[in-house]
Amino acid sequence: MKTCPNCHNAVGDTDTFCAVCGAALQAAPTQNAPVYNTAPPYCANAAGGAAVKYCQHCGNPCDVNAAVCLKCGCAFTPTQPVKVDEPSIWLRIACFFIPVLGLIMFLVERDERPKCAKSYGMAALISVILQVVFVVLFYIIFFVIFGVAFSTAVTDYSYYMMML
Repeated sequence: MKTCPNCHNAVGDTDTFCAVCGAALQAAPTQNAPVYNTAPPYCANAAGGAAVKYCQHCGNPCDVNAAVCLKCGCAFTPTQPVKVDEPSIWLRIACFFIPVLGLIMFLVERDERPKCAKSYGMAALISVILQVVFVVLFYIIFFVIFGVAFSTAVTDYSYYMMML
């Protein structure tokens, strides 16, 4: 059993790179080494075990969480987590009642999660439209009622004045 010269972790006798820090235990492979892309990057074991990651350079099966291949030292490309573009019902409700929040959420999310951004923006826009409609209706109803009351008061006043 060997130890890594960089982190002093125990490594196997056949390993050429440290599984913990990725330091080379032997000389690096030549740049003109052939590239084997026959194995898929991820595959489940035949026995139904955990998934295995295969090196794209040498085809060596490696741990799924490994950063480098232990045989040839090729670095694996890090996988980025996929952001789900599904809008939250609670944020849509909040954007409806607070339209400024909907505008902010639209501007923040429009590049990374366009479906969410559109949903939040639409909730804010519908809220603003409904608020404008309700204000216009309120003023129309207010002036109709006030106008009827005022005209009734004027006619009643003139009727009483004539009676005197």
